[in-house]
Amino acid sequence: MAVMAWLARLALFYTATFLLAGASGEDGKIVNGTTAGPGEFPFVVSLRRAKSGRHSCGATLLNPYWVLTAAHCVRGSSPEQLDLQYGSQMLARNSSQVARVAAIFVHPGYEPEDKYVNDIALLQLAQSVALSKFVQPVRLPEPRQVTPGNASAVLAGWGLNATGGVVQQHLQKVKLQVFSDTECSERHQTYLHDSQICAGLPEGGKGQCSGDSGGPLLLIGSDTQVGIVSWSIKPCARPPFPGVFTEVSAYVDWIVETVNSYSPPSSLWVGQLIVGRSPPSLSS
Repeated sequence: MAVMAWLARLALFYTATFLLAGASGEDGKIVNGTTAGPGEFPFVVSLRRAKSGRHSCGATLLNPYWVLTAAHCVRGSSPEQLDLQYGSQMLARNSSQVARVAAIFVHPGYEPEDKYVNDIALLQLAQSVALSKFVQPVRLPEPRQVTPGNASAVLAGWGLNATGGVVQQHLQKVKLQVFSDTECSERHQTYLHDSQICAGLPEGGKGQCSGDSGGPLLLIGSDTQVGIVSWSIKPCARPPFPGVFTEVSAYVDWIVETVNSYSPPSSLWVGQLIVGRSPPSLSS
């Protein structure tokens, strides 16, 4: 009986901790990261509340018309309530490089009550953004491409530097380790979905925090986005719990289908291929 009572208390504690750490527009900023170099992540953009210009989530540019982010960052919002700052690593509420949102496409299977499964959304921009040295599309992985456990990855975002900390005004980055699906589920003491991946450090201390949600996890040495920041246990970067990401490769078909269903036609960088047409030339 004592063992059963202890297990029940453990389950209750874990459930409460998960709920407190669940994804929200305020979740996802980087703990113990370093400042990104000039032009290092030209596809990372800041998703903001249009009225205040306040950063709420990360996102990535897919092409001049489309942006990728987490569903929990935009669900319940209307397009006119959101905008995006692009082309700069410094947050600025009065930035001149701001794009309005024309439409929001939340994955139809998104379910926050089921470990935030299908936590992915697309934003269609009201006008195209001009590509340049500091404004570039991100590369998507091949459909259903497996990201191996122990792979090295980098997370980029403006999130809090710690639970209860402050938003970072300059884009931050941190190197993380990808965990296998089995180890991820073991560390979280619950079965996670095949469409989710985990990344962090075995000893904790580095990873996502509030404000990083919707931002990218990228393979080291590549512009390939393998994950979207979804949720984490708080306090941020707490061992043994790695951060949980939506696995982008599980949704490439949905992304391509959604983008191709609307005009104007636009390209996507998938693996080694440009889906749609040749990439546009870059301005300086």
